[in-house]
This record gives sequence, C-alpha cells and structure tokens, in this order.
Amino acid sequence: MEKIKIAILGASEIAYRRFLPALKKDQRFEYIGVAYEREQDAEKVLDFKANYGGCIFTSFNDVFNDPNIDAVYVPQPPAFHFSFGKRVLESGKHLFMEKPFTIDLKDTLTLISLAKDNDLGVVENYMFRFHKQIKAFQDLALNEDLIGKVKKYEVRFSFPRRATTDFRYNKKLGGGALFDCGGYTIMLSDILLARKGQITAFTPLYSDEFEVDIGGEGRFESNELICNFSFGMDNPYFCFAKAFGEKGILAANRVLTAPSDFDVNFDLLDSSGNTMEQINIGVDDSFLKSIDNFYNAVFNSEIRKENYEIITRQAEMIEKVKTLGGMK
Repeated sequence: MEKIKIAILGASEIAYRRFLPALKKDQRFEYIGVAYEREQDAEKVLDFKANYGGCIFTSFNDVFNDPNIDAVYVPQPPAFHFSFGKRVLESGKHLFMEKPFTIDLKDTLTLISLAKDNDLGVVENYMFRFHKQIKAFQDLALNEDLIGKVKKYEVRFSFPRRATTDFRYNKKLGGGALFDCGGYTIMLSDILLARKGQITAFTPLYSDEFEVDIGGEGRFESNELICNFSFGMDNPYFCFAKAFGEKGILAANRVLTAPSDFDVNFDLLDSSGNTMEQINIGVDDSFLKSIDNFYNAVFNSEIRKENYEIITRQAEMIEKVKTLGGMK
C-alpha cells in the first residue's frame, strides 16, 4: 500500500473539524502538517499540531516547494482556489480542493488541463455525493411500487445568516450563495436527472446589504422529468430532496450535510403530504469516502478521468446559471 503524504493550506474550521478527523481513519494517508500566513492563525495552527500532530509551515511556499509532500488540501475562500490550485498542480502535487473548484469556468478548465498534462489527481469536495443515501434515494424514487412514476424532484439547501464578516458575504473573497449552498443543489439536481438534464431557468436573489447573491432558484429539465432547486444563506435551515410520484412523495431531510454519526431516515408521504412511514438508511461517512475517492484518483486513471469530467460539468452548469441569472 502506497501512502500519500498530504498537507493543508490554511488553518480553516472545516480542515480542523471535518477533514482531519476523517483523514485519521484512512491509513493510506500521512498527515504532514498545516501552513499559515495570517498572524491571526498563529494560535489556531497550534491546536492542529496538538490534536493531530504534523508540523507547522509559516509559508504556503514551503508546502509548494517541499518534495516530501505528495498532495495538498486547499480549504481557502473561493477567490483563492485558482491561484493556490495552480501552484499546487505546478509543483507536481495532487489537489484536494474544497468546493467550488474555482469561481470561473475558464479557471477551472485551466486547472483541469494542468492536472491532465501532469497525470495528477483532483477532487472538488462535494462530499455529499459519496453518502450512501444518495444512491438509496435514487433507487427508492425509481421504485414505482413505492411512490409511482416520478414526475418531479425538488432540492433545497438554505441556512440562517452568518456573521457579516463571513467570507460568504464578501465578493472579493468569492462569496455568494451560488458558490456555496447553490453548488450543492445544482450538483444533486444533476445527479437526480442522471446527468442528462439541462438548466432552463434561474433567478438570483440579492439584498441591499451585500454585493453578492444571497440565494436563488432554478429549474432542470430532462425529457419528462424536472427538478426545481433553490438555495439561500439568509433563510431558515432546509436541506432536503423530494421525489414527487404519482402515488406519493419520498423525502430525504438531511441529504447534503449528514454528519458521519447521523442516522439517516427518509419519509414516505402520501399524495397529500401525510407521513406514512420512515425508511431507515443508517449512518455513513461521506467525508471519508471523498478522501477515498481522492486516493483512488491518484492511482486509478479511470477515477482520475471521471473526476475531471465531474468537476468540468459542475463548472459548466454554474456558468450556465450565472448567464441565465445575468450574474457577473
């Protein structure tokens, strides 16, 4: 078993709270350390070292230039994904990128081309797609004995407003709901329509308080099927997918953000929306599975190619949404 030596670019919350706990479970990786450049992160990296070991790099360049490092996890604000991702790939290292891969289609295509030219593995960390509930939802929705023939899907992901200093509300940092919760709903909609749908409508939502979009709603269409998606970051918390059949409704109520210890249950509803029964799916670790996919992308050319295609399609769909919504 060949190990991958990986470092982290920045002392982010998701790296500390989600990535490293999952990484510890996969013995095929060796955690090398975390890099920081902002003075306010000096104390945070001490917690990384105390709880997960590894060394502390005081410059991102030290990570790019270290021949002992095989791969880099980039959990930076979206505006920096292209520049840091490019440095990672140019240094010959594999790239585990937080979503979105970049905030511009041309930049994504540049990084994918660079990865292809150097046979490097890449992942855009939409980890939900690896959770077993996604396939379970697809299979149950298509079981006509359960809810009848599916006519429509609906996907929604929204959460209450965070601190105004959060990068999501800062245009210069690549903020905006589309690049955050919106990307989840677009990818899941695409999965539910078997990656054969087309986005036919989209309307962004704005607030006078911020330069970025704070939400939006749109529509996928594929043959006789449609999927309506909506998202927002100034709303009550919703995170669901629903399949509307001729006889009933199948609802997954934590479809995009289920933690590794969350016991997933689907609701089976009658045509009036009344709960008839719950279907237990169980627990699953989607972050660990995303890390597993990354390992396979490094050593398996077919997985590597599949990731290139998935990342490219996601970037193309977001670009389509931006065009339909008149977003710059």
